[in-house]
Amino acid sequence: MIEDVEKLIQETKPAAKVAKSEGERYAMDWNDYHDHDTLNEFIEALADANDFASIIPIGQSYEGREMKVLAITKAGPGAPNIWLEAGIHAREWIAPAVATFIVRELVEDYAEHPEYLDKINWYFIPSANPDGYAYSWEHDRLWRKTRSDHGSILGCKGVDPNRNWGFHFAETGVSFDKCSEVYCGPEAFSEVEMKNIRDFVLTLDPVPVLGWCFHSYSQLWLWPYGYDYGAYPENYKEIQQLAIDASDALYEVHGTVFDPINSADLYPAAGASDDWYKSIGMRFVFTTELRDTGRYGFVLPKDQIIPSGEEMWAGFKTVVDKVLEDVK
Repeated sequence: MIEDVEKLIQETKPAAKVAKSEGERYAMDWNDYHDHDTLNEFIEALADANDFASIIPIGQSYEGREMKVLAITKAGPGAPNIWLEAGIHAREWIAPAVATFIVRELVEDYAEHPEYLDKINWYFIPSANPDGYAYSWEHDRLWRKTRSDHGSILGCKGVDPNRNWGFHFAETGVSFDKCSEVYCGPEAFSEVEMKNIRDFVLTLDPVPVLGWCFHSYSQLWLWPYGYDYGAYPENYKEIQQLAIDASDALYEVHGTVFDPINSADLYPAAGASDDWYKSIGMRFVFTTELRDTGRYGFVLPKDQIIPSGEEMWAGFKTVVDKVLEDVK
């Protein structure tokens, strides 16, 4: 348990925003956490440096921040697609940090695993809840939700964006109290950010073979469905086995234990993005709950970003190798 959260928040505050140095394409690094604009600058720099990559603007957030997707389409039309989503919960800073670590490895270390880009197209959003993320930087480090206004008489803002998706919406694990952390919103896809992501993902053809959601914390490798106990997809056995194999590979790097379990076994929660991704036909869908198990919780020290990225890359490779088996 964290005894003094405020003290920890002050101790782990990111350094002042750095401008990129002469000769560097981006200011992003993995020695610290970075804000929404730096995350976007990072994916823009990758797109600028590689003719097989591009930025797809998918709309704006409630407060007008740009939502951008990095498309890595070296494999070309008809190849399998993979969708990566990070940052849907504002306070989970390690999620975009680790997801960008993985995407950097994917693109800049291409020579180590050329088939990952030659045979698969990738789409990545580093900041799925930009207003909430900005609020967690500027006002409340532990803010979780979006920042929309749904007319709360108490002035409470925001919706839990991972309870706002239109698959078994509002059935379990949500609240209709606008001040609750798990307020699901007045209706499915009430949040413009979730609409933007939904509308973009539905344009992907073929339907992605893999959807991946980066969250924290708990060190879990979750597989669908999460809306109720015992609600498993038809191919749950292969998804479950892949979660086990990936967790084993992750463990080999730093000895970090991730528990591969069904999402509802953590707690049933309807309206999550991973359930929706599975419902539209994605073969594999995972939510990885990153470090730690509660000592620091959401306020994970920055010196854990790189080890978290290193171990997650090992698990990630296991999953991508499985996808590639069926391409050959």
